[in-house]
Order: sequence, then C-alpha cells, then structure tokens
Amino acid sequence: MSFLWDSIILNDRHLSTVTEAKGCQRMETRICDLPDDLLLRILHHVPTKDALATSILSKRWRYVWTMLPTLEFIDDGSESVGWFIENSLQLHKAPKLYCLTVEVGPRCPVDLDVGNWVDNAVNRGVRGLFLKLLWNAEPTSFPKCLYTCDTLVALTLSNQILVDVSFQARLPSLLSLNLKYVVYKDEDSLVRLLSSSPVLKVLHVHRHEDDNLINFTVKVSSLKTLHYVATWQEDEVDDDDVDEVDDNVDDDDDDVDEVEDDDDSNPSLVIDSPALTNLKLDYDWDYCLIENMSCLDEAKLHYVRNPSDKFLRSLSSVIHLHLYLTKPMAAWCNSSNTITFSRLIELYFFPNYSVDWLEPLIFLLQNSPKLKTLTIDTDSACLPPSWNQPSSTPECLSSHLEIFRLGEYEGREYEKQLVTYILANSKCLKTVEISLLPTCNLEETRQELESVPRISTSSQLLISTQMEWSFNGITQT
Repeated sequence: MSFLWDSIILNDRHLSTVTEAKGCQRMETRICDLPDDLLLRILHHVPTKDALATSILSKRWRYVWTMLPTLEFIDDGSESVGWFIENSLQLHKAPKLYCLTVEVGPRCPVDLDVGNWVDNAVNRGVRGLFLKLLWNAEPTSFPKCLYTCDTLVALTLSNQILVDVSFQARLPSLLSLNLKYVVYKDEDSLVRLLSSSPVLKVLHVHRHEDDNLINFTVKVSSLKTLHYVATWQEDEVDDDDVDEVDDNVDDDDDDVDEVEDDDDSNPSLVIDSPALTNLKLDYDWDYCLIENMSCLDEAKLHYVRNPSDKFLRSLSSVIHLHLYLTKPMAAWCNSSNTITFSRLIELYFFPNYSVDWLEPLIFLLQNSPKLKTLTIDTDSACLPPSWNQPSSTPECLSSHLEIFRLGEYEGREYEKQLVTYILANSKCLKTVEISLLPTCNLEETRQELESVPRISTSSQLLISTQMEWSFNGITQT
C-alpha cells in the first residue's frame, strides 16, 4: 500500500510538472503573440541590461530590444561596462533614441570613445542625455554636435567632463540643464553654452574648486529655476574662519563693492535672469552679484557671504523664504533697513549657531505683513540670543499668522519668552507645533507649554519630539 501511495504521489508530481511546463509554454506563446509596440512597452519598465538579456529567449525576442526608445547604462563595477555600452549602441536600431543615460565608474577603461556615444545619440534625435563619468580619465570633451543639437530638451553633464564651447553653440529646445562638478575650458564656454539656450527654464549647478572658473555668470532671460551649490570651501574653511570673515564684512555697500573690485580673484556668482522665480543658493561662499532678479517667488538661502542692499531688495517679492541666517545676513536685518517683503507668506528660519538671531527675526516679522506660516528651527548649540520685546506688534501676528512651528525646544528662557510673545499676539493662529529635545523633562515641559496663554482660543497645540514641517507644500522632518 505504501509503495502504491508513493507511486501515486510521484505520478501526481510528474503530471503537475508537465502541466506547469505546458502552462509556461502557453504563457510564452501568448506573450510572443503580442505586437512589437506592446513588447517594447514591457521592456521599457525593466533595466536596459535585462531588456538586452531577453534577446536569448527566442527568435521572436532577438531584436525587440533594439527598438527601445530609451537606454540606460549604469556601471555596476564591471570592467567590461564600456565594451557592453559600445556594442549595445552599435546593435541598437531604433530610428529615434529619445533618452540615453550613461554612468561609468572608476573601473571603466579610460580609452573608450564616449564622444562617439554622444554623436550616436545626437544623430538619432536624442531629447534627454544624462552623462556621469566617474572614471579615472582626464576630463573629457564632447563633439560639437552636442552643443548644436536641435532636439535636446534635457542635458546632464556630471564629473569628469570638460565643457568646451569654443564655437557658436545652438540648443533651441533645451529646457533643463544640470552641470555637476564639471570642468570648464574657460568662462566664455559657460557664457556660450547658456546664451545658446533661448528657452532654458531650469539650471542646476554644483561646483568644486578645480572647475577653472572665478566668475560664474547666469544670464538667461527665460530662466525660471536656478539651484547653485558651491562646496569647495566647505572642507577648507572651518566655522571659526567663517565667523572671522563675517566679522570683517563692512555693512556699507560702497565698501563691499570696493573690496570686490580690488580683488578680482574673489569667486562671484552673477545673476541676470529677470524671469527667475525659484532660487536656491546652498553653501554659497561666492560674492553674489544681482543684475536682474525681480520676480522671485521662492528662495532658499544658505551662507550668502556678502549680501548687498540690491541682493536683499531682489528678495522683496518672495512668497516662500527658506533662510539659513549667518552674521552677514543678520547685519542687514535691522531697523534702518526699509525693505518690505510684501508677498511673503511662508518663512522657514534657521539661524547659524553663532548669530544673535532674535532681532533679525523680529525685523523679518515686522516687514512681512502677510506672513501666514513661521517655522523656526534652532540648533541645541545655538548662541542664546538677547530678547528685547518689540515696542509694536508686527502686523502679520495681529492679522495673518496661522501656523507657528518651533524646533529643538528645551525650555530655555529666551524660548519661553518667544513662545509667550507669539502666542499672546497671534490672533489668527490655528496651529502651534513645538518639538522638544529629548534631553528636557518632557512631561514638565509639556505642561508649561500648555499653560502659556493664547489669544487665539481656537488654536491647536501639538507637542512632539520630532517636528514635521512643510515648505511650499513639501513635507519634511
């Protein structure tokens, strides 16, 4: 009986295996019967290397991948990645290559003709080209055709790339440009590249100390978004050096201009983009010179070294302001300054640990009559500021402020005074969110905050150990 039962089980397993095999064959047949355009849609959602691997499945699949409109080659550490990219592009037969992404790493051979890959893509009407060269070769320049491509809409050049535009460039369709840690032949190459893009809307720039430029000029009449990150002095200058530099900055515009004129070696960022609505300056150690920037809606500012009156006035139109407050910026926030931020409705305020920041904050409140959201995110090592209650209540508190957030709260005296002042004067307040440091007595601090009088009786007090806040609709923690 046992032998018979084992035979039945084995036979059942065999029948199941046969059934599964036939099912797979039927499934394969059904997939192979699909039209090419549907198969291409399927392959579009898998990595390029996996799409290429389908060529060994059957004759039906052998050439399907060669008609893919997009190719993405990401180096996984293989020394043969260059050979793989070269041969794949040679076998690729699609008349149009809409998007090409290439990322090669340190192990990739340095004798590959990357320019040939670019030429291949341009000749087939590429619209998106994303090149990241992390290999050990010298910065590589690309053929002229890259900078005279009529179809190119989005271009990313990253790392070991030489931007050499020694001729009249023409990129009539380019909307988005990302220049990340590249090297420039000279300043004229940058100027020619940007001036060749009459419809450019978005420019992202990451610079390092060896990019060959002193002056970085952004003169694009159509530009809407500029994100500019300069990090080379981040590793070279410590905080004490920064404070010393900040202390030596004269508050007089003429003196600042004189310093800039006398020392041509000072790095500078020049912005002449009248349509700009979104600006992000991150770790900006350069002198920022504003020629034309009058339509800003959103600005994120970190480490603006020498803000001039013209720079601050260019911010007067902002609706959303994300401000990392340093000493030079704080010096401009005083009662003698008459700048009004008439459209500002959202302020994210993060003071540098060495700045006496309450007075600049009150200045911003007094000059932002329509402010609705105020987020203050301090550091636990922040310099305790001196608290001088203003003689008059800022208009935004009495008529507009709806959301107040305070991070890193520990119950220090100036924190209590600030919270008491805001809650006692904000008539329209709807939400108060305060995040507590784990080092404080959570229950005791919670009770103290709940006992603070609020003029807005309908406001909701939220207390947590982690603040969740949003800036222009984007939630962060």
